[in-house]
Amino acid sequence: MYNLIRAELFKLRKNRSFWTMLIAFAVLSLAYPLLYYFDHRSSGQPQFTGAEFLISFISSNAYVIKLGVAMLAGFFISNEYASGIMKTIASTGHTRDRLYTAKLIGFAGGAMLLSLVFPIVSTVEVSLLSGFGQLPDESTVLFIPRVLGLTLLYTAAYAAIGALIAVIMTDSGKTIGGSLIFFLMIDIVLAGIGSKIDFIGQLYDYSIFKLIGDIGKPSIDSRDIPALLLVPLLTIVLCALVGIAVFRRKDIK
Repeated sequence: MYNLIRAELFKLRKNRSFWTMLIAFAVLSLAYPLLYYFDHRSSGQPQFTGAEFLISFISSNAYVIKLGVAMLAGFFISNEYASGIMKTIASTGHTRDRLYTAKLIGFAGGAMLLSLVFPIVSTVEVSLLSGFGQLPDESTVLFIPRVLGLTLLYTAAYAAIGALIAVIMTDSGKTIGGSLIFFLMIDIVLAGIGSKIDFIGQLYDYSIFKLIGDIGKPSIDSRDIPALLLVPLLTIVLCALVGIAVFRRKDIK
């Protein structure tokens, strides 16, 4: 199992699409704050500090996570079906359970790296331009570690869903398109149905799609912490088990 995971991480490091995405996200993370910096400078408005920028725009990172997971799922997982690599891997004698688990770990690791680009690069850049400033009074010294830690955890949960979609669709283009449509529409669909059906509304309230918006809160009530941690963990386990079941029955050509 250890060698399988190492092989997946090696393929991730050698994947050109992953590095292209990483560089593209870094460039966008540098350009995005500059737009606000020059706009505020020309209008005479106070500049964002690094802390203010992180708090104000961390919710936007959810879109980066969704985009990163969808694209990486197509290029890193589904692309191996088209290239024949998946067939070769499946014939090595390892069980499909282990193959899928190793693939999911490598894929989630790549997605987690992509998810940190925006908050880290943008916050560092804004801090260099305007200073870091101060965190809100209600936040603690653990605010930044908590934000980054939850970002990684929720990205892993999204990656588990992305890997499941990839193993179902197998085609790179279909995986990217299907994942993007799912991630962008699921909030609207669940919120709309949930407004009429209480059970669906409660399900949405305790889903990663809703809870990811709480990552950037300056303070989190201690009663909300178990849900923030358990929901993504359960999502990872459930999607991994379903993905393994699908992969076992998949006809790999």
